Amino acid sequence: MTNISVVGLGPVGLCSAVAFATQGHRVIGFDIDTSRRDQVSRGEPPFYEKGIREALRKVLRAKRFSVVDTMDAAIEPAAVVFLCVGTPSREDGSMDDSGLRAATKSIAAAWRDGKRRTVVVKSTVLPGTTDNVVRPILEASGRPFRLGVNPEFLREGRALEDALRPDRVVLGADGPETARVLKSLYRSAKCPVLATDLKTAEAVKYATNSFLATKVAFADELANLCDALGVSYDEVHKGLGLDSRINPRFLVPGVGFGGSCFPKDVRALVSAGRRHGVEPRLLEAVLAQNEVQYLRAIAFLEEELGDLNGKRIAILGLAFKGDTDDIRETRAFPIARSLLSKGALVVGYDPLAGPAFSKVVPEVKVVDSVKEALAGADGTILQGDWPAFSRLTAKDFMTTMATPVVVDGRRILDPKKMRGVRFHRIG
Repeated sequence: MTNISVVGLGPVGLCSAVAFATQGHRVIGFDIDTSRRDQVSRGEPPFYEKGIREALRKVLRAKRFSVVDTMDAAIEPAAVVFLCVGTPSREDGSMDDSGLRAATKSIAAAWRDGKRRTVVVKSTVLPGTTDNVVRPILEASGRPFRLGVNPEFLREGRALEDALRPDRVVLGADGPETARVLKSLYRSAKCPVLATDLKTAEAVKYATNSFLATKVAFADELANLCDALGVSYDEVHKGLGLDSRINPRFLVPGVGFGGSCFPKDVRALVSAGRRHGVEPRLLEAVLAQNEVQYLRAIAFLEEELGDLNGKRIAILGLAFKGDTDDIRETRAFPIARSLLSKGALVVGYDPLAGPAFSKVVPEVKVVDSVKEALAGADGTILQGDWPAFSRLTAKDFMTTMATPVVVDGRRILDPKKMRGVRFHRIG
């Protein structure tokens, strides 16, 4: 058993903390947000993630996880400290490391004894950040420390599952002793474990997200071409998947990618490349393609309905994908704003994300059910891949909508079951 402190109780920090506690470690959590600390200590996660509420309450009851109100209380008992703070985009696309700097300074200030601790960066940071940002702050404190990087590969909607049963673990270490400490935390992991230096571990995270974003953008572009050429994307996708060099996963086209990772991380890598004299043309194209892909859904509506002025359009799915309440960079934002600019009356529904979406785009009428969203609608766009949406039938659309025009922006409906509906999907 290891005494672990987790600084930052967002989705990555809390899911990681609960997973470590479930595996028998003693974990202390801290966050600068007082309301978030209070929520977590009561067993109420401040975000939706499948299974996290029950798992959190279990480790709280077992006293394997606790939340403290000061950084001092978080650091004093810890042998390993995980930094799980956000690294959002600045306006120019570069990575904002101010939260990481502030958290590291707080850790250094709370480090009042001479105990050697292992500080692990789990935040997504550009190669060199741990050495160039975290290390100097800790060195200035004069305290003995080891430094590690442990990038997360948690899928929103499956984050706890991924934290409990990872499919790979990447550990960056500043030396053999740090590597030993980090490997001991993942003794029970039944997956490949890659031990590297700090920079390489940081780079693996960016390489992974950038490649996945590129696959999505490629699928979107290919599907658009298939539409133009009168070719079935489904059949082309099957053919692609027969090539042993190509993994067919993440080649599902739609209205583009969003969320807390792909857009932010690709922008940060593009910005970093430019600062170092490299023009990342492929990644620039990925971002540019993603910024216009949602227009395909609008075009399908206009093809069927003509001028959208005064038309009632429903958007199903307001979070960036199903099984989450995260609205960061959701494609529902540009879709809604484009429809509004064309004079459409926009109605939206999401099982979880409605209230948060309303604060950003208050002109959209957010309702409480699929039926209410579809009622009297001239057209609808499925933007989220919630399982409940995939169960919608032609009858649901035909008996509820004024005009059954449906654009499947996530390819979750079977076209063969949409008889009687004016149905479109990407590709």
